[in-house]
Formats: sequence, C-alpha cells, structure tokens
Amino acid sequence: MEASMQIIINDTDLIKLKPATRQDLLSTLFSTSAAATQPQNADGFEFEEVVDLTPEQVAEFMQGCSPQTVAGLQVIAEHGPVIAANLLNEAGIENYGHFQGRVTKRTRTITGDKHAFLFTWDDWTTGENAERGYGHYAVTETTFRSLRKHFELD
Repeated sequence: MEASMQIIINDTDLIKLKPATRQDLLSTLFSTSAAATQPQNADGFEFEEVVDLTPEQVAEFMQGCSPQTVAGLQVIAEHGPVIAANLLNEAGIENYGHFQGRVTKRTRTITGDKHAFLFTWDDWTTGENAERGYGHYAVTETTFRSLRKHFELD
C-alpha cells in the first residue's frame, strides 16, 4: 500500500514562499511550465500598463522616494513578485492607496509615461479579498528581478 500525503496551502501562504520555491511547487503540482507561474499569467491581474523597470531605473526611482516607500518596495522584493497587501505593514504602510499613489506618481516620472504603473492588483472587493479587507499587488518579473538586485537579495 502506497502512503499518501495531503498538504493544504492557501494563497497567503503560497505568496510568502520564495519565488523559486513557489515556481517549483506549482510546476510540480500542476505540471506547468515556469512561464505559466509568472504574475503575467495569474488570474485577476491586468498587466497592460504595468512597466518593466531595469536595475538602473529602480536605482533612479529609489533616489526620489521616502524611506517608507523604499521599505515597501523592499517588501515586494523580498516576498514578490506577487504579495498580499498586508505584508506592507512590515514597512509601516497601512494606507495602501496612499502607497500606491506615491509609487504610481514616481513610476510615471521615471518612465515619462503618464499611464504607467509599477504594479497591478487584483479585485479587492470580492471573495476572500473582501473578507480580509485587502488583496494582492504584483510586479512584472523584470521589475521584481531589478528590485531584488537593488536590495542585494540575489
């Protein structure tokens, strides 16, 4: 008789895993390619106007940010590319809309694109997100790697 094991992991636990671990787990469980586990393919996220920032752009971005915004971006670098918004509390950020606005304004300044966003978000008004009172933010894989490089995490 073959023994079996069941593991229960919710989305909040899943996004806390290191990106490589999350990709390995999802690939093993669902036999998907690595590309299918990237945030660009995640349900609930629109990446149409979300930009890819290079390491040089991230460095320039950080020069014009408050220490709290930098700390919030470090949380994304540590836990991303998709995070539960409440992880920003680690950086002292509780007003997610204010953080989102500051980051968006700086992104548009750096890129020169008045429609650019650094990250996207899912629907915070339905399902578990509505029950919790927050949802998720996601950056592109390119921006995620640039953030990790900036904070010397890779």
